[in-house]
Amino acid sequence: MINRLRRNSLFFKIMCTVVVAVICTSIAISGVIINISRDIFEKSYIDSQQKVVERVYEKLYDFHKQSVETINSINSNRAVRLYFTEEDLSYNESFNNIYNMKTQIKSLFKENDYSYDLLIAGLDGKTYLKEGLLYKEAADLLQMDISKNSLEQKDTILYQFLDKGFTSTTQNEPVVIITKALTFNNGEPYGILYLMLKEKEFQSIYDYFSPGLNNVYILNKVNKVISTNNDISLGTYIESFEEDIKNLAINNELSKIYEIQGNVNFIERLPDSNLSLCGITNINKAIREIYDIKKIVSICFFITLITLIIIYFIVKQVTRPLYMLIEKMSNLRANKFNGYVEINEVSVISEIEELATTYNFMIKDINSHIKELVKTQKEKRKAEIYALQMQINPHYVFNTLSSIKCLIWQGDKDRSIEVLDSFILLLRNTISKTDEFITIKDEIDNLKHYVLINNTRYGDRIDVQYFIMPNCYDYLVPKLILQPFIENSFFHGFPSREEGRIEIFIKEDKDNIDIRIIDNGVGIESDKLENLKNVKKTSSKGLSGIGINNVNDRIKLIYGNDYGIEIKSELGKGTEIIISLPKQLAK
Repeated sequence: MINRLRRNSLFFKIMCTVVVAVICTSIAISGVIINISRDIFEKSYIDSQQKVVERVYEKLYDFHKQSVETINSINSNRAVRLYFTEEDLSYNESFNNIYNMKTQIKSLFKENDYSYDLLIAGLDGKTYLKEGLLYKEAADLLQMDISKNSLEQKDTILYQFLDKGFTSTTQNEPVVIITKALTFNNGEPYGILYLMLKEKEFQSIYDYFSPGLNNVYILNKVNKVISTNNDISLGTYIESFEEDIKNLAINNELSKIYEIQGNVNFIERLPDSNLSLCGITNINKAIREIYDIKKIVSICFFITLITLIIIYFIVKQVTRPLYMLIEKMSNLRANKFNGYVEINEVSVISEIEELATTYNFMIKDINSHIKELVKTQKEKRKAEIYALQMQINPHYVFNTLSSIKCLIWQGDKDRSIEVLDSFILLLRNTISKTDEFITIKDEIDNLKHYVLINNTRYGDRIDVQYFIMPNCYDYLVPKLILQPFIENSFFHGFPSREEGRIEIFIKEDKDNIDIRIIDNGVGIESDKLENLKNVKKTSSKGLSGIGINNVNDRIKLIYGNDYGIEIKSELGKGTEIIISLPKQLAK
């Protein structure tokens, strides 16, 4: 700091000049800017808000128009009507109708700009959901107020609101629901159509408004807030705009903007949809924010301009080394990170010399970070590619269902129910649950389901035994970490359909978990053992297609190179898989 304050230093000369210029200029122009800006702000701000309201109105109108077109297309769709009303269709007719319905709906939504969830509920209990899972029974759904409102006003498209949706994609979030009763030509309803959009996504229609300055409300026909950037008011009834909305309707007017108690209120009606766009802007707060930004920018501009003129002649002689440094720095724009500065070329001024030294260190650090980032990104992409392979094999699903069919055909009801339950639980735990980590207990349960299905398909020739220490059940492991090895033992350890045994041991080992999978199969030749470690995909007969090397890579990417798998095998005596993981309990 002492070196910086020396009279001969660049820092001292520039700071003295800038401070004097800033103080003098600020005193001179601050009063002028404040007085002028306050006079013109209110009118210009109201005009700008009017333009924003008009833009939001157009976007809201476009949203409603697309929603109406979607609803009308579905309401007039013959395949939809047949699906919910005709019960005497043959199997082929029913299959073709469902296929046509799904294809036409999919095509319809391809042309839509908004990511709706579509649900159709028939009065006979049938439902159709475009994608995801439905978490309400049709009977319960039809008893909800939103459904009753649609049936009572069957000729009207209603905009309604729920705190939580009832599908897998909306269950934990507020949703805007557009409902319309589906009717026969005689006007009798046969179902209800629901278009669901997350309230947060609906907000994109009016995201032109600044959340800190504007409270925006979208009201439906009964003045209930179906969307707002003020979460406290979401789902409530706002009566303060009710009288103005009624007067606009009586006078056949669409919009109104006015000032009241230091606020600017605006109302915009959308008659076709029975929606109203309402908002409140705090003028005083807006003015304060303008002064915090525009005033500072304007003053700094004039101060900088005047200061540059004053200090130009002073700095010109002392900044030559700085320009040399800038020339080197400009090479960074061309991604040239090898342009080090020669210190002896800029040593005329101590500050520039210090800056050049720091710049050289920075270039060195940047090069180091870039190399590390490239390495990290490669590993990340590698992990993402492997994650794509973690999918249920369709052949496995087909073969399992075929086995269940055979059990049913043979009349083995209890066995078929047991296998079907295991298959359902296995699919639920591998597909529906997206958690990367599960407890050892859940992993073993999944394994037992998988083994039961395999024994059903190929016979009970392979006995699988589990030896798990009780205190290990609650530890977390990556999902599907054991299944690939059991699958490998089934299909490769016993290739000639001979009887065999697979044993699974899990215990604690200090701060780690020791997992061993041992079979008494045919074993692996030493030259094939290395190839096995590099296999990234298993047989097409398997469940997921996850190779042994996938598992090893996942472990190392998650926990580091100190953990992974080890394979020991001897031809004719069997194979032992050793998996080392750190202890990790669920939070």
